[in-house]
Amino acid sequence: MSTPIHQPSYSTRPTLRVDLQQIRANYDALKARVGAAKIGASVKADAYGLGAVAVGKALYGAGCRIFFVATAGEGKILRDGVGPNAAIYVLNGPAPRDKGVLLGAKLKPVINSMEQAEFWGSVAREVKEPPYTAIHIDTGMNRLGLTPDGVKAISRDKSLWAALNPEWVMSHLACAPDASNPMNKTQLQRFRQSAAQLPLTPLSLANTAGIYLGKPYHFQMVRPGIGLYGGVATTKPEQEVSKPAATLLAPILQVRYVKAGETLGYNGTYVAPRDMRIAVVGAGYADGIPVNQSNRGTAILHDEEVNIVGRVSMDLTMIDATDANLTVEVGGVVVFRGEHLEAEAKSAQTINYELLVRLGQRCRRDYWKPKKDAPDAPKKDFRKR
Repeated sequence: MSTPIHQPSYSTRPTLRVDLQQIRANYDALKARVGAAKIGASVKADAYGLGAVAVGKALYGAGCRIFFVATAGEGKILRDGVGPNAAIYVLNGPAPRDKGVLLGAKLKPVINSMEQAEFWGSVAREVKEPPYTAIHIDTGMNRLGLTPDGVKAISRDKSLWAALNPEWVMSHLACAPDASNPMNKTQLQRFRQSAAQLPLTPLSLANTAGIYLGKPYHFQMVRPGIGLYGGVATTKPEQEVSKPAATLLAPILQVRYVKAGETLGYNGTYVAPRDMRIAVVGAGYADGIPVNQSNRGTAILHDEEVNIVGRVSMDLTMIDATDANLTVEVGGVVVFRGEHLEAEAKSAQTINYELLVRLGQRCRRDYWKPKKDAPDAPKKDFRKR
């Protein structure tokens, strides 16, 4: 009679662990940097891949009452999650097919062009209590935002301004991560000049990186995104106050032993230079591990950095576990993101934002909080319409 083999309890599904307490701590740390300025949290793209409803509720619990999403659909999901008392702004602005969602969910469109201004002005005149808006001025990014001619036009049309009823005037910094880039001061000057042409309205310019440019950029509201989730935002990470809040945990599905000269994965792009022990893990590019990490990226196994070998496939990635000091077994876990986020982004020749939003929807979300007695656990009038 054979002895039964111990099998740990595990799932083949990868897990995205999101530390909501750390997100709240990041919010508090950024708030401490900006004094009296309000914080409008950017939770677009499903809170950078981490789950807009769960993250929105955590930030609401930390005192945040202003949120930014990209589309009306995102805003509706967030509204259902955080309730009626938060202001939710839609950065991409209003469009005819979104009218019902914007009004029904009481979302506030950001006006990016005269076309949007005229469209939403006509909508606002038709309804009893239209939502407030924000006016976005382009100060040099040449993406969305009113042009100088648009600023002049909207400043002269008092009827349109009254219909839109803006409660913020905003712009967006293009080069804020590099404090020495002259574009920052140019945009600051343009923003002040353009805003001066408009009726007196609270102003907002800084994203996460803009917060670190100092008080002149803070105005009455800052709009952090990546800093809430612990990603590095500037070229000087040592000045930043945020810590990573998301970790991808991939289960080991099989441990294989290959001989020197054998190939691994699609197209045989990796040839084993020696006899090797390979951990096959249940996460691939569908779960946010970029294909260009094939044969070059790394992960963490038992707190040790290990190499990705072979081509990353849709559902699976292979790890060189040959030199791992501790036991490598089915059901064990290989770690991506977390403290490794910046190194992964550099290796993948991309940015930390992209690696977060790539996290696949099929990952099990584990909204983790440390125990209250853990020594490192962080301490824990709104306008109508």
